[in-house]
Amino acid sequence: MDKINIELERNLDDKQWFAAEDIHPILLYFVNSDLEAEYHQQPDPLFKYYVACAAMIYLTMLLVQLFFMPRSVAFFVSYGAIALLFLLLLLLSWADTIWMTKIHSKGLSSVITDGPWLRLLIAIVTMSVVAAAAIITVVDCGELDAHLPVTNFSKFAVISDVISDEAFLVGSNATTALLPAGDTVSVCINDCYSLPYYLYCCLLALVACSVFLQVHFLLKFIIMLLVLILYNVTFLVLQLELFQQQPTSRSLLNEMSLPVQSAIYLAFFFITLHVIDRKVEYTSRLDFLWKTKFKSEREEVETMGGVNKILLENILPAHVALHFLSSNRRLDELYHQRYKSASVLFASIPNFFKEFYMQNDITRDGLECLRVLNEIIYDFDKLLLKPKFCAVEKIKTIGSTYMAASGLVPGQENSQQDSQHHVFVLLEFALSMISVLNQFNKESFNDFKLRMGMSHGEIIAGVVGAQKPQYDIWGNTVNLASRMDSHGIVGRIQVTEDTATVLTNHNFECVCRGPIAVKGRGNLITYFVKTSMDYGDLSTTKL
Repeated sequence: MDKINIELERNLDDKQWFAAEDIHPILLYFVNSDLEAEYHQQPDPLFKYYVACAAMIYLTMLLVQLFFMPRSVAFFVSYGAIALLFLLLLLLSWADTIWMTKIHSKGLSSVITDGPWLRLLIAIVTMSVVAAAAIITVVDCGELDAHLPVTNFSKFAVISDVISDEAFLVGSNATTALLPAGDTVSVCINDCYSLPYYLYCCLLALVACSVFLQVHFLLKFIIMLLVLILYNVTFLVLQLELFQQQPTSRSLLNEMSLPVQSAIYLAFFFITLHVIDRKVEYTSRLDFLWKTKFKSEREEVETMGGVNKILLENILPAHVALHFLSSNRRLDELYHQRYKSASVLFASIPNFFKEFYMQNDITRDGLECLRVLNEIIYDFDKLLLKPKFCAVEKIKTIGSTYMAASGLVPGQENSQQDSQHHVFVLLEFALSMISVLNQFNKESFNDFKLRMGMSHGEIIAGVVGAQKPQYDIWGNTVNLASRMDSHGIVGRIQVTEDTATVLTNHNFECVCRGPIAVKGRGNLITYFVKTSMDYGDLSTTKL
């Protein structure tokens, strides 16, 4: 069993969990369609955090537009409606966390977490409204243009002080120009100098599209591309005249107009987010693939472990198999168990090899004869599946001899009210074997007969062998049971005097055979158990 576990671990270490053909190198989808479907159907417990991040980005945009950009009725209506939408999405996403309750069998948050299409719909709606919020007030800026007289030119200086930063600084030409009295200069007053802030909001909107990590990177790429096109069309086409009135920038792109610079910044930011999304998608899919294959390997190991357990229990008794499957045992530990009282049975078919077994062309060199013996042993083994014989343990077969024992469960020697209960169970098993063989003879037109020997007493049980472990029992009780069989009579169950005494005390009838010479034990008085299936009649004395 230890070698099997070591081999399983080695096989798991040698297996490659990720191959290049598992994931498409460009589109990053699983080649296995079932795996792809399973990936999309998995729940996303972090979805509520994605919604919260998008809401925080929207709040930042709201503050930027509230303090630095035009404010009008359209601004308050549009941003108010979007705020209510985000409030609703946050309540739905965080419902189970906020109230710690669930409606019916599944909470509101769980419905969103477990529903891939619902999550996708919410993500697309969130991306769309945030993207629209970034430039929804741009149409109001054109209405605020004014022509300022040169006497009010100082107001322009105020503008320059307000908007100056590293990216957008008022050009020197704008502050040093001298105009004749009474002339006017067309400038955008403080409220309308907003292109940098629109750019910041657009960048935040692209980030909001990227925070939904479980949305496929190609879908986010398409959405962000559409948003990028919308922004560029707004800055370079629809509102080009307005934004060209903005002061020039002191930067590496100084010779370009501000709308063109903004388009370049947006493009670079778009590419950067796309690269990050692709990396996140690849990592997420690789993690899912590893988890799936690990789960499959674990199930395979558990299946193999279950099969090995069944095989081991077929070789060894159940309690012995549990001992060897235990992780607490030492590898060099010898299993053994001493029983003060157990019963042993030897049942032979003497006429099988003497009269029936032959090696010739008819029997295919004895193969057909062995097939018959296998059917007989198989019928004996089926008796062990009956609940009343659960205490009987098959030890082994030697030729045509079947060896069994009872009372070999540790800790249950005295569990029965009668400590000799195992003797009666094994005797009943022996009688069932005789009945099964008689039925087999009727169906196959054979005349096989059993010769049985039985004894009870102290024995030692244990497992020997490393490559092919064998459960066996030893002791004088085993030797006596073997002698009762080998010195017995066909069709009879021969027992020792002690066993006969136990049986007669429980209303079994035993007939004394008399003293017989037993190798290694001298003369012993033995008995036959009288049954309705005895062959012939013996002149014996009842006990």
